[in-house]
Order: sequence, then structure tokens, then C-alpha cells
Amino acid sequence: MKKLLLASTALVGFAGAAAAAEITMSGYAEIGIAGGEAIETQFHNDWHINFNFSGTTDNGLEFGGRVQIEEQNTPFSINGNVGSDDENFWVSGAFGKVTLGETDGAFDWALSEIYTGTGLQDDHSTHAGAYWFTGLDSTYDNQIARYEYSFGDFGVAISAEMDDGRTPTASGTTFTSGRPTGDTVWSIGGKWAGNISGVDVGAGLGYQDNGTNSVWGLSGSAAFSSGFSVAVGYADLDGISDAVGNGVLVDSWWGIGVAYTPATMSALTVGVNYGTYDATTAGVDDPAGWGIVANYDLGGGAVAMASYGKSEGEVAPGTPYGAGNGNGDSTFSLGLGLSF
Repeated sequence: MKKLLLASTALVGFAGAAAAAEITMSGYAEIGIAGGEAIETQFHNDWHINFNFSGTTDNGLEFGGRVQIEEQNTPFSINGNVGSDDENFWVSGAFGKVTLGETDGAFDWALSEIYTGTGLQDDHSTHAGAYWFTGLDSTYDNQIARYEYSFGDFGVAISAEMDDGRTPTASGTTFTSGRPTGDTVWSIGGKWAGNISGVDVGAGLGYQDNGTNSVWGLSGSAAFSSGFSVAVGYADLDGISDAVGNGVLVDSWWGIGVAYTPATMSALTVGVNYGTYDATTAGVDDPAGWGIVANYDLGGGAVAMASYGKSEGEVAPGTPYGAGNGNGDSTFSLGLGLSF
């Protein structure tokens, strides 16, 4: 559910004899319509603004960060919800890079999602079979420290999220207040990207553990000169809840996504995907779903977007799985994404 930010504007610059710092701002907004099985077709809009910070010390050490302010107008909100998200700061140099804040753990950092393109409510990537390799991130307060190092086409990372006074249950989703008693969530991951005979290829592998559950996953992708690309993923989830919030405990997930950008119409990208979980509860269907998305780049930071998602299976007899965006088991959206 990541939005594309294609432009940024410098707000403030500070310069010294041996050091420099800069603050830039980028923005994104959406306008259009959205609908589904659980809501009437209706207007949709939301926005967010990123404040990006960067600087360099006297001895060449680089540092920076980002703070995001956003409004989410969900189908069930009246005036929208304004808040901040993705606050993190980093320091980098010859030793690598350290990031602290609301950032990806090494598991998520190393693995690539199967989804291409974006939509107003990302219907194509929020169906009941969707997974974004979030692993066990946010087991506690989502304050994650990650160290990463790159060498050639390879990159490796380790990360940790410390207990802030809440103890995870076996599902990894419910917490009880009290003194810190939980284990630190730690993660390790690696990834590689290169070109083999004209094909851009990528692969990732990650592992994460919170003392109660351990998860691992792998991903792979290939982009061909013909405009076709394919991405696959697998995760062993050790009985945690499925990603779209249906409360179903699952053992594993796998998914595949295919996208195409015609050589004669490079502004157009079309993608389709399918994903499914393995539910551990007897009598419960495996959460599954598929999605399709189309993006057309209008230039200047404007993108026309259409997305559709279909969830499959029932969490209970007569109760079908719903999408993670809250619009039911069949959802769609159509509109414009505007980057500033």
C-alpha cells in the first residue's frame, strides 16, 4: 500500500564551511471513487506530506530522516483522520547505515512484494490473500533499529524491536499492559539484484523471531526487456494472524504477481496477482484472493489509476472474508494519484 512520490520541493537549506543540511517536502493526494460489497460507491480522497531531512557532518558522515503527515478518509470515517506516520531517522557512512524509528525490520527490508502499481485504496493488494512481508514488525511500539550494509549487488541487514511493556500472545496480535516481559524481536535478511542475460533479477531471504513465534520468507523477481515482469513470494508464518486482519491464524502464505508495460505505450502498466494463506483452524477456509491494477502516467506527477480486488473463502459459514480496506470481499477504486 505504498504510494508513489515523484517530486520534491526544497524548503530550507543550511550550509557551512564543512557541513550542510537540508529539509525538503514532497506531497501526494488522491481523488476518485471507491466501492465494494460492504459500501455504496462513493467519493474518495486523502493526502499525505513528507518532510525529508538530510545533512553531512564535518568528517563526511551522512544523516537524515523522514516524517510523514497524512489524512486518511476511510469509508467509515466522517471527517478523516489526521496523524503522523513513518517517522524515522538514519546515519550512514563507510560502515553501513543505521535507521531508527517506524521503519521495516530486516525481514521486510530484504523481501520484495509481488504487487505492481497503486490504487486509491490499493484494492489489488488488500484482498484476503494479500501479504506484504510485514512479519513480526509492530509486535511492540514499532520503534525498530535496523543496520544494513551493501557490497556490490548484495545487501544484508539485522534489526531489533524492544519490548515497551506489552507482552505478545501466541497470535502476535494482542497485548497486555505491564512491565517489559517480552523478548526482543530480532530479524536478519539479505537480498541480491543483478542482470542475467538481459533480464533484471532480484532475490531476497529473511528470518524474524519474537521469542514466541518465528517466521521466514523468500522472494524472487524477474523483469524482461519485452515489458513483462513476474514476482513470487513465500512465507512460513508459524501460526500468526493473517495480514489483512480477519483474525485467522495461518501457517504459511504464497503469492505470484505478473505485470506488463507495452513498449509502444510505456506510460501504461497493468498488473495481476494471486495469493493464499494456509489456515490452521479446522473448518475455516484458507484466506485467498486476487487483484488487478492499471496505471497510466499522465506526466507531471499525475497518474490515472484503477484497481480491483476479490477475496475468496469464508471465515465462517455464510461470512466471506473481507478485504483489508474494509469494503467487503469485492472492492474497486478509480481515480487520480497526484504527486507534488
